[in-house]
Amino acid sequence: MSGPNPAQATITDPPLPSRRQAYYSLAVLTVVVMFSTLDRTVMALLIDPIKHDFALTDTEVAFLIGAAFSITYGIAGIPIARIADSWNRRNLIAISIGVWGFCTMTGGLAQNYAGLIASRLGIGIGESGYGPASWSIVADSFPREKVAFGVGVLAIGAMLGIGLAQFCGGAILALVRHVPPMAVPMIGIIRPWQWVFIVVGLPGFLWAFMVMTTHEPARRGVGAGRPAPVPVKQVLRVLRDDWRTWLAAIGGAGMKILLAAGQATWGATFFHRRFHWELSTVGMVTGGMTLVVSPLATIVGGKISEYWTKQGRPDANLRIVLYGLIASVPLWTLSPLLPNPWLVLACNACAIFLGTIGMGPGFAAIQIVAPPRIRAQISSLSQFSTNVVAFALSPLIVALFTDYVFRDPTKLGYSIALNAATMGAIAILITWQGLKPYARACARAERGWID
Repeated sequence: MSGPNPAQATITDPPLPSRRQAYYSLAVLTVVVMFSTLDRTVMALLIDPIKHDFALTDTEVAFLIGAAFSITYGIAGIPIARIADSWNRRNLIAISIGVWGFCTMTGGLAQNYAGLIASRLGIGIGESGYGPASWSIVADSFPREKVAFGVGVLAIGAMLGIGLAQFCGGAILALVRHVPPMAVPMIGIIRPWQWVFIVVGLPGFLWAFMVMTTHEPARRGVGAGRPAPVPVKQVLRVLRDDWRTWLAAIGGAGMKILLAAGQATWGATFFHRRFHWELSTVGMVTGGMTLVVSPLATIVGGKISEYWTKQGRPDANLRIVLYGLIASVPLWTLSPLLPNPWLVLACNACAIFLGTIGMGPGFAAIQIVAPPRIRAQISSLSQFSTNVVAFALSPLIVALFTDYVFRDPTKLGYSIALNAATMGAIAILITWQGLKPYARACARAERGWID
């Protein structure tokens, strides 16, 4: 499956969905991505209140934010992706939303550290079902040159979710700051910060019904009828035969998240500790910045990818990722070392823009070269890399630097900078080594697909 498939040339692909259906599905799925990112990342704004009320260390909070979510996300994601490759993807996404919305709200009722861990484990299971299925739907809804645009729009949802997690979380904190803890019969005490989880978890239930109004596109490149599951052994052979391409496209994305997630997870706490900003203020300022900068960068990255692809550059998507890394890593490293909060924000804005340019092309790079019958399973490996490896380790690495290297919570900025410099250099090398293999994989995929 890694090379051209002569038998596949006889397959007549079904027509693409109508333009209206494709863009409506894309809009709804973008909001799905927004809600998923909002629910998983809002906890980063609440680190110090959680530490205070449950008497935790930075390392314990890092496990809660990272590994407690990411372990179940990655483990559940692989078998769920196999389901997505042969079952109705739209229905799978709707079910996933209901699960993670419910589990987010249970975090608002947690009475101890174990309760929050259980909530995070449940969110991980729920969210593991939407990613590969969403990317697969987009890849079957648009022509090849538009895939990067479509996946890039999904990435806008992720950026909106991060921004809204900060902005809305900060706004809710400001509203409930003076609300006393509330005693609820048979549950216990609901602390002011726990209302954030309850409020952000509720809308997901409504949006699960919206997903059911979208169109499930026919799968392209697999022939008529429901595709039979591909043996795991064959999937592994595809990965083995072109390992440098997958290392660059999947491993490079994971390392990129490792460097950026340290800032994203600990950024609000950094401003609170270093510059003594209120968490509500940090959330609204940084969230507003992300809401403006990230969508613009994602659109720019998608347009560059579309232009370069039409110009005949087979490695366009991966090359955009590489250039974004080269430009943004120095800024991520410098940012937490600057002496003024507004300089930090300006540096972060530039780093977010330059790094996010490669977000849509990075996801599209995988969709374009993944064989259609195992696209969701390949995507689940990317999901595993960026969530189990990156999101689990990045908060923990920064916390370990703070607790055991610098041994001072006020040195959090040095920990963030060290993480960005180390992981950024590795990400650049991994992505660079895969440029030529990726270009060859793109050529094989184009010969093997009938558009």
